[in-house]
Amino acid sequence: MKALYFSIIFIFIITLSCSLSAAECDLTSPLKTFHPQYATHFSIDYFKNFKIIHVDKDQYLLSNNLDLGCEISMLKILTPVKKVVMMSTTYLPALELLQQEKSLIGFQGKHYIVSPSFRLDQIKEVPFKFNPEYLLGLKADLVMGYDSNLSTTKQRQILRSLKIPVVINKDFEEKTPLGRAEWLIFISSFYDQDTKAMNIFNSIQESYLALKAKNLKLTPKAKVIVGEIQNGYWVTCGAASDLGQMIKDAGGELVPKHPSALTQKISLEELSQIKIIFDVWLTHNMWASKKELNEAMKKDKRYTLISAKNIFNNNLIMNINKSNDYWESGLQRPDLLLLDLSAIFHPEDYKVHKSHWYRKL
Repeated sequence: MKALYFSIIFIFIITLSCSLSAAECDLTSPLKTFHPQYATHFSIDYFKNFKIIHVDKDQYLLSNNLDLGCEISMLKILTPVKKVVMMSTTYLPALELLQQEKSLIGFQGKHYIVSPSFRLDQIKEVPFKFNPEYLLGLKADLVMGYDSNLSTTKQRQILRSLKIPVVINKDFEEKTPLGRAEWLIFISSFYDQDTKAMNIFNSIQESYLALKAKNLKLTPKAKVIVGEIQNGYWVTCGAASDLGQMIKDAGGELVPKHPSALTQKISLEELSQIKIIFDVWLTHNMWASKKELNEAMKKDKRYTLISAKNIFNNNLIMNINKSNDYWESGLQRPDLLLLDLSAIFHPEDYKVHKSHWYRKL
């Protein structure tokens, strides 16, 4: 009888102990929460011994010690990470700014990497066809990808069962230049360099907003057209896209001006009704010289619908595989991109500027 009594007491004490441990991991009362100023798809809750990153409905627990004494049902990642696999060039500038280039051990499409800071011979090629066994074999502390290559239910079940530390990055779903750049802070969290990243981003933001304020006072506004002919349509950006907003912030006026953040397909008939001479045409394609521009115009006479005083493309920096640095370091530095566009639209006010990503055709 006494043995039964002490057994009951022992079970009660163990149950109480577990309950108290669970209470220590209460997720409803973070010490502080980081809400981005511009990015809309992530936030960070800071607790005493760990932090939780929210990416829309996904959650990831990051800590220097994963033995928290309680069970939390979400992916747990030991920080700071030492070995990472990434699947988009837009993530790479963050590693450079944080001086973590050597942590990159795998990448999906190495030939797209432009920056010489990354030693391609020391980085494993990750196949585009989903291969969980290959990812498991890399033994990375973090695998960072985007929805379209990692988000199916089946894939997530496989990754979860193999305990592969995959997280989703949604920088491409942001609709503002500063919103995309703010994902630097998201990436920095896995290296425990949140404060450093916040300081870097604040500097980028200050530079961007100062340029924007200056350009608001400049007149006249440059008439700008973006894009090229594809499959019988003029393909361009919407006025509410990050590029559309940047054109406005640089002292330009996008024409045609469709109030959308999505890529626009404009009929050539509609284009022919625009009877103006554009100040600037931003081609945003593969043309890298005036010769290539002239060849394209000879091949497709419909380009005569466009009359532009100046023609620029954003591919000044490319690697030997013709991959464009605009889609790598450019998107992380919207302040410098804005400076490029400002100088293109108002050259008399930016006479000493040397372009970072844009070349004149």
